[in-house]
Order: sequence, then structure tokens, then C-alpha cells
Amino acid sequence: MSKKINNYVNVIALWVLTAATGFVIIFPVFWIFISSITPSSELFSSPINYITLHPTIENYSTLLETTKLLEKLFNTLFITICALAVNTVICVLAAYGFSRFQSKGLNIAYSLILLSLMIPAVVKARPLYEFFMNVRLLDTYPGLIILYTSNLIPFAMVILANFLRSVPISIDESAEVDGANLFHKITMIILPLVMPAIATVLIINFISCTNDLFTPLIYANKIQTLSVAITTLPSVDGYSVPWELVSAMGCVIILPIIVFICIFEQQIMDGIMAGGVKG
Repeated sequence: MSKKINNYVNVIALWVLTAATGFVIIFPVFWIFISSITPSSELFSSPINYITLHPTIENYSTLLETTKLLEKLFNTLFITICALAVNTVICVLAAYGFSRFQSKGLNIAYSLILLSLMIPAVVKARPLYEFFMNVRLLDTYPGLIILYTSNLIPFAMVILANFLRSVPISIDESAEVDGANLFHKITMIILPLVMPAIATVLIINFISCTNDLFTPLIYANKIQTLSVAITTLPSVDGYSVPWELVSAMGCVIILPIIVFICIFEQQIMDGIMAGGVKG
């Protein structure tokens, strides 16, 4: 009898902990959304209304009219998707090389990539700015894509290399016996096995790119992204923070992230299943 009671207590405790964790994660997103559809005159009412009494889309209309929202959304998605695509190709090939081959030069290169993770972006800002200005890549789509890609490579490469080290090298040897060349091994054998890690890296890097304020703020002027646009929102008196517009812009920034995660969450599960079958 006491064992059943303990099981019930454990189950209830687990559900309470899950509900509390979910509340902590979801409530800020819920509050941002509610604030985005609340008129500015009611935003700081007392007592606080957790459900707005007069919902409106005026804040989103203001964003469309004053901030060129669709253009900034296109810039963000275009630069981010291109950077993720280039980064994935480079990092999969690099990770395969680091995980399958051993030499002193490769070890030094791997250590340097790890070291680059510890260098703050602000330290590299001036020399990179001057270099991109000299090669005329400043404030251009190719320049921003290169910068975003270079920022993503160290983290993605380390994660993928560590994941590939757990894949037995005997799989490569079996493929070679069957006549597979390097291209076939990577695309038809290694890629399906490493798909869970690729999907995870894509999600993390997508969030990093959409939240990146420093890169587009320093290296671009005409090409603005959503993260930069949130700092240029108009206010009524010229100096106060328009929190209703900030909340609306926050929802616009969060939406692509939620959609991207929903898409690749299923890809993670498919990749795990495919890897299990092939292994």
C-alpha cells in the first residue's frame, strides 16, 4: 500500500514540477504577446490585466508603417538561411575530417578553432571592419553572410566533430569495401547518421542569428535586421520606451524561431530513428 502511495506522490510531484517549468518558460512569451495587442494607455494599468480588455492590432500596424518590418524580416531570414546553409556544408566536411583523420596539423587547427570561441566579438570588430571596408563587403548581403557564417563555424564544427567521433569507423570501412568513394560515404552514410546533431545545431544557430545585434549593428547600415530594428522604434515623446511596440517586435522575432524549431524538432526524431536503423 505504501509503495502505491509513493508512486502516486512521485507522479504528482513530477507533474507539478513539469507544470511549474512549463509556466516559467511559457508565461514570458504569453505576456509579450498580450502586451503586443494591448493599447499603450492600458499597458501599465493598476491592477495589472493579464488578459487585455481591448485587444488591438494597432501596434503591428504601426510597425509595418514606421519600421519597414517586411524588409527587415526578409533581410533577417535571407541572411540567416544562407549562413546556416553554408555553415552546415563547411562544418559537416570539417567535422568528418577532424573525426576520421589524425595528424599534428589537424590537432593544431582544431585547437585554434576552439580558441576562437573564447575571443569576444568586440575584440575582432575593428580589424574586421577595416578589412571588409577594403574589400567592399561592408553593408552587403555577401559580407553579412560571411560574418554570420564565421561566427557559427566554431560551435557547429565542435558539436558535429564530437558527434561523429561516436560513429564507428567500421561503417566507413564497410562502405569502402562496397566501392563507395568519399562523396558517397558522406552523403549517403554519414549525413543520415549525423542528422540529429545537424538539426540541433541548426536550431541553436538559427536562434543565435536572429538574436544577433552586434554584427548587423557594426557591419551594416542600410541592411537592417529585426534585432537592430527593435532599437529604432518610434516613441510618442521622443525619449520614452514604446513598450507596446517593443512587445510587438518581440513577437515578430519569436515567431520565425518557433516555426523553425517546430520544423526541425521532427527532423531530430527522424534523424535519431534513421541513425538507429542504419547503425
